[in-house]
Amino acid sequence: MKEFYLMRHGQTRFNVQNRLQGVCDAPLTEIGRDQARQVRAYFEKHHMTFDQYYCTTFDQYYCTTTERASDTIELATGRTDYKRVKGLKEMYFGIFEGQPEYLHPKALPDGQGFGDFFVQFGGESTTQVRDRMELTVRAIMESVAEGSKSLLVSHGPSILQFCRRVLDPVPDIHGLKNCSILHFTYDQGQFELVSIYNPVEEEYIYRGEE
Repeated sequence: MKEFYLMRHGQTRFNVQNRLQGVCDAPLTEIGRDQARQVRAYFEKHHMTFDQYYCTTFDQYYCTTTERASDTIELATGRTDYKRVKGLKEMYFGIFEGQPEYLHPKALPDGQGFGDFFVQFGGESTTQVRDRMELTVRAIMESVAEGSKSLLVSHGPSILQFCRRVLDPVPDIHGLKNCSILHFTYDQGQFELVSIYNPVEEEYIYRGEE
């Protein structure tokens, strides 16, 4: 069995301005940088203790190619030996990149996200995001050693679409706050969600069966 922790980046300027970031980038705010520092304090204090699940250190570190993700992983871990992976990137919104969030449509029911809406504007469909995220995370997990523990820093909507692709049933998750951490196991090709924890507010969002 292998374990990985899939974390959302810290707060950015576009988060504050309620703008779609997608594959474009916006720097972390000072709050976002402080959130990442709080994650590091959490790691150091608890040695990655999630109840009975114990991890002394990470074996591998990954993040997307955006500044907001790389700054988050550096502040949260103090490491610079991470790998940048394009496949972990945020959903691409085409010409809506950087535009106010109120311009995009409401999400479709039953966890379908935005469907194919952004494709007509040069962006990705929900299915494309799910395919990309599953293939990327699965490839990472197949490349690491048995018994290893990895940290992956990605983006809220992409993480949620990954969950909707690989989990059945899917937990009732409507949004992930900045720096929320999803703890997964990967065994014989199967993903299992152990917990979702918000270290900034020190609360569990989700706990699997113990």
